[in-house]
Amino acid sequence: MKDREDEIMVSVLMFVYNHEKYLRKALESVIRQETDFRYEIIVHDDASTDGSAEIIKAYARKYPDLFVPILQEENQMQQGISIVDEYLMPRVKGKYIAHCEGDDFWTKREKLQVQVEFLEEHEEYAGIAHNCQVVDERGRQRKPVEKFWPFKNPYIYTLKDLILEERMPGQTASVLYRRKYQTQMGDAQKDAYRKIRCCVGDRRRTLLILLNGPVYCMNRTMSAYRYVPDHGQSWNARVRGKNLAGRYFIQEKDFRCFARTYYKVRLSNDYVLFGTGIMALLRFLINPVESNQKELKLILNEYKSPLHFGIFMIRCFPKALQTLIARTIRKVKGI
Repeated sequence: MKDREDEIMVSVLMFVYNHEKYLRKALESVIRQETDFRYEIIVHDDASTDGSAEIIKAYARKYPDLFVPILQEENQMQQGISIVDEYLMPRVKGKYIAHCEGDDFWTKREKLQVQVEFLEEHEEYAGIAHNCQVVDERGRQRKPVEKFWPFKNPYIYTLKDLILEERMPGQTASVLYRRKYQTQMGDAQKDAYRKIRCCVGDRRRTLLILLNGPVYCMNRTMSAYRYVPDHGQSWNARVRGKNLAGRYFIQEKDFRCFARTYYKVRLSNDYVLFGTGIMALLRFLINPVESNQKELKLILNEYKSPLHFGIFMIRCFPKALQTLIARTIRKVKGI
């Protein structure tokens, strides 16, 4: 890696928890990036019980100018602590931020160079993403995951795409964005952002990026997403079969408030709010177990009475229906 200047251009954030059998591949894919600028790798291990921490220590000793290791003795996520807000962002030095979780990996050595050059030349974009291949725990090719299915052509992704709730602009390991959106918020805005009752961290980050500008989606594959939904420590495995409707509803409600308060944007996420609200209600009515009751109660606690919740849902319905029609048209056209 050749230095173009002393300033660190990219901070690569890596989240690790019991990723021992995947971690070396992830780390090597980042180390081998061919760039004409400096970058750093901030690796956070959330008190893994396998050999992940020892692997990180070994790499940090070998590449002391590249690695910033953060090794926890107690699991922070289980305590409800935001790892990004509390531990990673205060350490970030790069102009841009990229992510690569400990079980994913990058497949092209030019990934960072290509993405940085694009954003350096196109100030109108808040971020850039690319397609990813999907692999299983053994690295074998899997079919695309619907929320990350490939863009066949270059695509400009905006807030309008996000509220369709079809797919993200890119999987976590594919996105590069400008650091300033997270570090240059005022104290009140930063506090409000941290207090968003977030169910999916990627969606919160994507919202913030899109509130500042569109994301350019390249029809180019430069990373791999390890999709293991049936076991292990991945997010998909941990939430498999769980009812999260109430938590999704609360998240989207907080998103709407944040966008309106700090960006004067009316976030038309009625489709998600209506869908998760109905889902929480129906699951409770069909099977009133404690977990389903809890999800519905999360929503009802946001309103003075069930009647007020019902009125809100009725108001959401017209735009929810419009979004459903728009989603259907896009699928027919293959966009």
